[in-house]
Amino acid sequence: MDEQKWYQFWEDSGFFKADPSSSKKPYGLLMPPPNVTGALHLGHAMEHSILDAIARFKRMQGFDVLLLPGVDHAGIQFEGTLNKLLEKEGLNKGKLGREEWLKRAWAFKDESYKSVSATWRVMGLSADWSREIFTLDPKVQKAVLHEFKTFFEEGLLYKGAYIVQWCPKDQTAIEAVEMEYEEKKEKLYFVKFKIQDSDEFITVATTRPETISADPAIAIFPGHPKFKHLVGKTAINPFTKAEMQIIEDKRIDKNFGTGALKVTPGHALLDYEIGKDHNLPILHAVDKTGRITDLDPNLKGMKASEARIKAGEILEEMGALEKVEDLTHSVPVCERCKTMVEPLVSEEFFVKMKPLGDKALTRIDEVNFIPKNYGKILADWIKEVHDWCISRPLWWGYRIPVWYCQKCNPGHEVGKDKQSLGPDGPKDMIIAFDHPTQNCQTCKLNEWVQDEKLLDTWFSSGLWPMATLGWPDQTEEFKKYFPWDFETSAGEIKYLWIARMIMLSLHFTDQIPFKNMFFHGMIRDLQGRKFSKSLNNGIDPNELRKQWGTDAVRMALYTYSAPGRDGRANKQTMDERAKNFRNFSTKLTNIARFIVDLKPTDVIATPDLIRGKQSQNKDDQDIIEKLNQTISKVTKNIDKFELHLATETLYNFIWHDLADVYIEKTKTRRAEAQPTLEYVFKISLELLHPFMPFITEELWQKMPHEGKSIMVTAWPVPGLNAE
Repeated sequence: MDEQKWYQFWEDSGFFKADPSSSKKPYGLLMPPPNVTGALHLGHAMEHSILDAIARFKRMQGFDVLLLPGVDHAGIQFEGTLNKLLEKEGLNKGKLGREEWLKRAWAFKDESYKSVSATWRVMGLSADWSREIFTLDPKVQKAVLHEFKTFFEEGLLYKGAYIVQWCPKDQTAIEAVEMEYEEKKEKLYFVKFKIQDSDEFITVATTRPETISADPAIAIFPGHPKFKHLVGKTAINPFTKAEMQIIEDKRIDKNFGTGALKVTPGHALLDYEIGKDHNLPILHAVDKTGRITDLDPNLKGMKASEARIKAGEILEEMGALEKVEDLTHSVPVCERCKTMVEPLVSEEFFVKMKPLGDKALTRIDEVNFIPKNYGKILADWIKEVHDWCISRPLWWGYRIPVWYCQKCNPGHEVGKDKQSLGPDGPKDMIIAFDHPTQNCQTCKLNEWVQDEKLLDTWFSSGLWPMATLGWPDQTEEFKKYFPWDFETSAGEIKYLWIARMIMLSLHFTDQIPFKNMFFHGMIRDLQGRKFSKSLNNGIDPNELRKQWGTDAVRMALYTYSAPGRDGRANKQTMDERAKNFRNFSTKLTNIARFIVDLKPTDVIATPDLIRGKQSQNKDDQDIIEKLNQTISKVTKNIDKFELHLATETLYNFIWHDLADVYIEKTKTRRAEAQPTLEYVFKISLELLHPFMPFITEELWQKMPHEGKSIMVTAWPVPGLNAE
């Protein structure tokens, strides 16, 4: 079967295109944008198959369907991939400079897009490709500037030095929800800190002796039975000989180590909060490259992991090490590069999220979450949402649209502590995407310089439901298709993307971004691990397609599409399922050959044969009754987004009820049964079309039919003999 022929036929016929001027009721589906550097993987194939099934179903029901495709610029991932390629040429960002590097970036983007964009269509995705959007397109840029400017005017933006999660490899701050946790076997060092002017020691258990030089205090839980008498006294830092306060804090875990914590405000979130409340200085033992600073001359320049071992050896030589124990615990790593994340203080831009979160909590139940429990999961996270660090020290993406007067503000400082960037903030700053033409209000000079950092990728992706339709302008498309009817995603980005889209949409439009939010499960390997290049456990959907055909692969994927339920597979199990559905395609072809090619010569095709003619035969009536039940059941399944059940119902009806039972019975009364055979099989193909679009179009075209394509014929409703 020539799949490309049918796909070209549909696209050339304009069947994929939405029509905002149409009087038909709209139904909008928003495609999660794949990364511009990313080839089709099993997750994309799953999402595309789900989206396409719903889109084809709704078109057949008479809706004006917009399945909108798009591509994400994927800031951190794209930049990392490009920089690796440049290294092979002996180049880097420093050698090229920003302007030349960006030229290479856009060329690489175009090259990457050409090589992978075709793979996004091969699952039969009936998207309106004429409306495809890239997250750095002018339309999105306009929305992003409006978003930033509005936050600025509302006083929800601030800039300041705060503790962030830092990836030393990607050289950027990341969100807590962009981290994964890995079980690691490490050492727990019990370090003795001498009490000043005393023979006493206070023992602290730590996994990070390399940061001792940045510790200004030791904290114990209130009323510690062994150490409470030391509160208010001073300990001596064994590495720097600096004085360390001994304080009490109720946040100290009684059950970890000795119940005493070395407080490192510059390198731990809890310690940072304790440091703020106790007015402790912030020191950095580890820099942004993951190496030890000159705060500790004995460890300076070493990687933190190497310095940890060396620090333990030094402590032992000093007699300051009481004991060492083995410890297995969860360590945060960057989800992209798996590098251990380093909490540290960095000057960044932030958005105050509480006002957005509070509003979202009052409206989140307007979204139909599938499965339902995801509504509560998101609401619980939004209740505790932290301010959003939106700045990234990258070059690929939206540069922060803040310009500083070099004369008045050469260091770009906006205050030592949190300071609003709103209308009441600094006057030597302005918001603009292009170089400002006006003079500084203070010095009357035009010497503006733009902030070096970029906006977090999710800052633009969070606007995806609105920006894709032309917001902030009230376009014809925005008025008709917003809010979207259907969105789908894996649960792993529910906080990064889904929660943010909800909060931003409600904040800026007072509407939810989508009516139905479908969380599909993830297909993992047989050990429950995510597919990854490093594990070499991936399954290429294109290889599956080439071997078994697109329809068969789609059907195999629908068996994993139960809402929120992860599945496990390897190449063998996927081959087995796809092979089964390839055999199903062969069964459909054989049924068509029997009904069409072996049609009795004395039966003439008439409108009655096309529509189905009521029969008095019991076998005919039985199959029509089962067909009507199947129509009702499949329609209900798709309405509830239970595609795994819809495909199972159709498979069983066509293979068993129609082929194994009814067709066998008709062989002795072929001419009489022909109208029912044609009617039942034609309707079966139409029910199956959203899931297996290629084989159903090919066989439907061979049947007596009306209309140009199965894709735009009316969705079946229970008809003949239906009660």
